Amino acid sequence: MTKITKFAARLLFVVAIVISFRCEKITYTFDNTKPAISRAPEVVSVDDTSATIVFETNEACHAEIKYGISTDCDSVFIISENREYHQFTIASLIPYMEYHYKIYVWDFADNGPVQSDDYTFHTLHNEISLVREGWNLYAAGDFQSAQVRMYESYRINPNRAETVASIGWTQIRLDSLHEARGNFARAYSLNPYLPITLTGLALLAQIDQKPDSAIFYCNQVIGSDPFWVLEHNPVISYKNVRLILAECFFQKGQMANAQGELDLAWEENGLDPNIPSTWVVNGAVYDNYETALIAAINFAEDNL
Repeated sequence: MTKITKFAARLLFVVAIVISFRCEKITYTFDNTKPAISRAPEVVSVDDTSATIVFETNEACHAEIKYGISTDCDSVFIISENREYHQFTIASLIPYMEYHYKIYVWDFADNGPVQSDDYTFHTLHNEISLVREGWNLYAAGDFQSAQVRMYESYRINPNRAETVASIGWTQIRLDSLHEARGNFARAYSLNPYLPITLTGLALLAQIDQKPDSAIFYCNQVIGSDPFWVLEHNPVISYKNVRLILAECFFQKGQMANAQGELDLAWEENGLDPNIPSTWVVNGAVYDNYETALIAAINFAEDNL
C-alpha cells in the first residue's frame, strides 16, 4: 500500500470516528407550557375611528383581540401569524366612544389561550360625534352646552346640513328664533330632504302661525318616512310632525284632521267630539271639545 493510500485510509478512519461522536439522536419533546404576555397591551395611537395597540409575548404566539363598547367584547380581531411582538390596528370604530378589549394568545403548539385583563381606550371626537353628544345634552335639557358641541362640529365642517339644523334646534329652545330661521334656511339649501331640517322649518312656521307652510314641510317628512325618528335623539320624531300637523289643522278650524293627527301621535288621548265625558286631559275636565282638543295637543307636545 502506497503512502498516499495509507494516508487516505487513516483520514477516512478519523472522519468516521468524528462523525460517530457528532451524530446525536434527535428527540422531539411535547410542549405543554402556556405562553405569557410579557408586555401589557398599550394603545400607541388613537383617532376618531381607529386605535393601534401593541403588546409582547414571551414566545412566538398567535392571538385574538376581542373588543366592543361593553365588557361583552362582541367583535374579534385575529392575528394569525406567530410572533413575539404584536402590533395591530382596529378600524371602523364609533367616534368618541369607550371601548373594552381583551387579548387571548396561543403559542406555536396551540397552548392557551392565555387571557389578558380587561383594558379600555376612548376614540376621539369628529364632526358626527360632536353632534351626537350635543343631542345627548339637548335631551338632558342643557341646551346651551348642546349648542356649544354643535358649533364645535360646525367648525370642523360648516357645510354639513344636519349640524346646521341641529344648531337651529338649540336656538329654538333658547328662544333665538331669528338665528334659528337663518340656520334652518341654510340647512335646507344644503339638503332640502333632511327630516330634521323640514321638521324644524315646520315648527318655526307653526310658531309664526303659518299653518299652510308648516303642513307643507310636515307632509314632506311623512311622505318620505311615516315613522321617522331622529337617530341622535328619539324624542324628536314623526310624533312631533303629527302634533305640528294637529295644531296647524286646529288653527285652520279642521278639527277632524287635527284629531286624526293627534290619534297618530298619541293613540291613548281618548277624546271623542261626541262624548263630553271624554273631554279630560291630564285630570283637567273641559266643557267643550275644541278646548279639550288643543289642551291635549299641547300636553302631548310637552310630554311625548
